[in-house]
Order: sequence, then C-alpha cells, then structure tokens
Amino acid sequence: MQPIHAALAALLLAGGLTVGVTLTACTGTLEVHEIAGPPVLCRTPAPPEVAMRHLGRVELDNSLSDLLHVTPGNTGALSYAADDSTIGFEVGTSVSDHLARQYLDTGEALATRATASLRTLDPILAACTRSGNPTGAVADRCARDFITHFGRLAFRRPLATAEIDEYAALFAAGRDMDGFGVGIQLVVNAIIVSPNFLYHAEPVPTGATSRDVVPVAGYEMASRLAFFLWRSGPDDALLDAAAAGDLDHAEGIEAHARVMLADARATRGMHELFRQWLNLSALDSMSKNTTVYPEWSTSLRGSLSGSMYAFLDEVMRPGNASLTTLMTADFAYVDHDLATLLGVHGPAAGMGFQRVTLPASERSGLLTQPALMAIFGKANQSDPIHRGIFVRTRMLCGVLQPPPADVDITPPDLRPGLTTRERFDMHRTQPRCAACHTLIDPIGYGFEHYDALGRYRTAEQGHAVDASGSIVAGDDATGNFDGAPDLAQQLVGSTVFEGCVARQFFRFAQGRVETRDDTCSTSSLESVLRESHGDLRELLIGITRTEAFRYRRIPMEVSP
Repeated sequence: MQPIHAALAALLLAGGLTVGVTLTACTGTLEVHEIAGPPVLCRTPAPPEVAMRHLGRVELDNSLSDLLHVTPGNTGALSYAADDSTIGFEVGTSVSDHLARQYLDTGEALATRATASLRTLDPILAACTRSGNPTGAVADRCARDFITHFGRLAFRRPLATAEIDEYAALFAAGRDMDGFGVGIQLVVNAIIVSPNFLYHAEPVPTGATSRDVVPVAGYEMASRLAFFLWRSGPDDALLDAAAAGDLDHAEGIEAHARVMLADARATRGMHELFRQWLNLSALDSMSKNTTVYPEWSTSLRGSLSGSMYAFLDEVMRPGNASLTTLMTADFAYVDHDLATLLGVHGPAAGMGFQRVTLPASERSGLLTQPALMAIFGKANQSDPIHRGIFVRTRMLCGVLQPPPADVDITPPDLRPGLTTRERFDMHRTQPRCAACHTLIDPIGYGFEHYDALGRYRTAEQGHAVDASGSIVAGDDATGNFDGAPDLAQQLVGSTVFEGCVARQFFRFAQGRVETRDDTCSTSSLESVLRESHGDLRELLIGITRTEAFRYRRIPMEVSP
C-alpha cells in the first residue's frame, strides 16, 4: 500500500529552529552564554521568537509508543537521522529528504502493525468491533468517531470538521478497496506522517500579528507540559483539562504539572533530561581495552547504566530531590557484576540492583558514580581532559573553543613509570594549548582516583595518586580542592553552579539555548533553587511558571 497523505512536500518545505552559540576563546574567565546589553526589566513578558521544530527521535518514539501501544524503543524512531544538538540537548530542526523518507516508510509499517488488532488500538474501535468489523453506516460512524478521538491524541488538539471529513473520505477509499481494517489502516498511516503530528505546531491566534507576544493557549500548553515532563504527547485527561480552560492560567498549569510529575511517565522524562545533560547515551556504545581492563564486558556496561539510572531515580524522589543529594549522596546501586568490580558486598548474580553505602572519602554523589567516570574515561586509561571539560561545560555552563585544527589532540600513550597527570601536563606547556587546558586540566586531575572503569584507586604506576585540583576563573566556584568529593562540596556551595543547573533544565524544557530575552525566566529559576534549598522537582515546576514557557512571540513572517 502506498502512502496517500501528502506529507512529504510539507515536511521538506517546513522550516527549522536555528540555534546559535558563539564559541569564545579561552580568556581565563568563565565563559557562559551571555548577551551584553542594558538591564532587562521584568515587567511584561518578552519571550524570544523561535521557529517551529519537529519532534526529536525520543519524543517520536514515546509518542508513537503511547499512541499505537507499541513497546518503547520498537517504533523505529530511534533509528532516524540524528537530532541536532543545542549545547548537549537534542532538538529537531530541519528535515532532510532522508528523514522525510524515514517518516513515511516507518509510518506505513507502524500503521500496518498497529491495525492488525483493531480492538487494542483504540477504545472506540474496541467497542464497535466487538462482534466483528462493522459495515455500512455503522462502519462510517465508527470510523468517524475513531478519527475524532485518535486524531485529537495524535495532533494534540481537536480536529476541525474539514480534517475529519478528509480522513473519513480516506477511510471510505480504503474500506471500498479492501474492507474496514484497511480503511482504518490508511487513516492511521496518514495521521502519523502528518506534519500536525510530526511537528511542535503552535497555530497563530486569530488577530495576532508579527512580533506580538501571546499566551500559550490551552492545547499548546498541554503539549508543552507533556513533552517537557513526559517526553511524549498529552493524554486524554490533559487534553480535557485544556478544553476546560484549566491550562489558561498559572495556577492551573502548576497544579497539572504537579500531578504529571507524580505520574510514572515523569520518570521517562527525567531519564531523558539526565541522559542528555550528562551524556549518558555514551553508555550504549562504550567500550574498553580488554588487555588493560580484562574485567570489561558488555554485561558490565549494562550494569553501569542500570546503576546510574537507579541512583538518579532515588535522587529525584519527592522529599529527596535536592542539589545537595545529587552531588553529595554516599550511596550507589550495584548488581552482582558491578559489586564485584568495585569490591563491595552486593546481591547474588541475577538478583538485580541493591543500594550500597560507599565511603565518603571515596564517593560523593553524581560526579563519582562509576558510570559517569567510565563515560569520561578513555578505552585504556583515565581521561582528565574530558572529565574537566564535563565539569566546565555541563556543571558550570562554560563554553570552550575547539582546539585548532592543526593541533594533535591524540591523548598521550601509557608509559611505564609515568602517571596520567605527568603525561597530560604537557598540554599546559604548549602556548597554543595552555589557555584552554589551564581551565580544564586542573579540574580533571581531581578525578584521578577513578580509573576508566570507574573504580577507586589509590596508586597508579607505582605512585600514590595525586588528585589535587582547582577551578580557575570560575567565579564563586573558584578554588582548590583535593579529590572529587571535595570538588562536589565546592560546587554545592556555588551560585554559578546553581545557576548552571537552572540553565540546563531550562534548555531541556525549551529545546534551545537561553537568550537575552530569557533573562527574566532564568533569573526566576535561580530564585526557585535558592528559595527551595536546591529542590530539583521544584525547579521543574518553576520552569512551567516562567514567561518563556507560558508565552510566545509570533514569528516575523506572519502578516497583519
């Protein structure tokens, strides 16, 4: 069956969100994404203009999974062309010919699979096919009811009468061709390859003109909430709330956000936030040199991943979700393989993960989790450079210039008798490298107690590990520390770290980098963290209260 819906042309012509970050040179100061100008007065909402963007791969996978009752990860969406990256966060921007073809091919396959059992696809179909597939006027009425319900979930808004008529005509063509099921299949196929499903579409309100600032309307707010907190489209209950006007005011938005945050689907959303912020997707393909690390296996890679997410799940529980817990917790989760690697008592093989307390002198929260240390480790050795870059960019929101194209960035080989610090110190003796590496390496050296598998060590190459480090030009995070637990304490007491966490959550929610127009929004989030004593769940709720979340600016191409 060939796709009938004329989605391809619309997809190829659709615009994309352009996000830009000026990469600044390493000048010896903390480089953050700031735009100079006069003070911003937070009197009236002034969100920046952003272009429409398509759903990212994970958003599509979750949406298709929820809509078609397909197991997450099995929709085909995760194999689509890679999303663009906004300082570490994935965002859908332009659609290539290849991606458009993937949409259409996957849509046809999913529609075929989903309609193999009409009763499980939608409650309306379950009711009207209880005694077999309907025919005649009953079939037409059933199809129209299905289109109305399924279309509302897929498009995240009610369908216009003309749209319902269009899909009803498509159903009729399929029914006449090969029966009721084929008609439904054609409708499902057309809907899930429509730009109305594939894009974060927010229609221009009646009477609005270019550059107007307008509140985000109920159905669009339902979508914003759902994709932020659940990383999927809104369900019937949230769409009903939009229809009732509950999402037209700040109190209703916050109330529903709190209910959504308590829903099991919020775990999926928080996993995505941390996966992107902390680069946890690297766990999926991570490999180590088995000559240097004979303990390494794909099974251990799975253990590290499970341990990381179990740690984050506990951190984000109500009453526990604070920056202090995130950065200074003395626990980790281990299964049998990981417990054996770390030399701690753990569960028997096949018994899953168990919470263990680790020595405070060795481990402190997020930065010392074995998975994170393994991610930012080379295949055959520790990696102070990328560990330093991680803290500088993801924890302090620094922006570092890429190394010159003609500079050799190959890490120094292992050499008997020389420690990692001694081998990597050469970076700071080369004038063209020194400016950046002065900002990076002293942070990364603080992690030298952890090898490339994330194990704690006290000696390397016959020498005692020197894990002393420092943050240079880091505002109130500046200073010396001794080891990663000491660094974690230093960050927890820093306003620049607190502000960076607020920015990272904001970037995830908005799918873009903050601009000068977002100053009032990001400042309010810093206040939320400060007043809530670093409560990360309150930070999520605070984002739904920002003007950037609740308002939008009409694009310039709209005519009066």
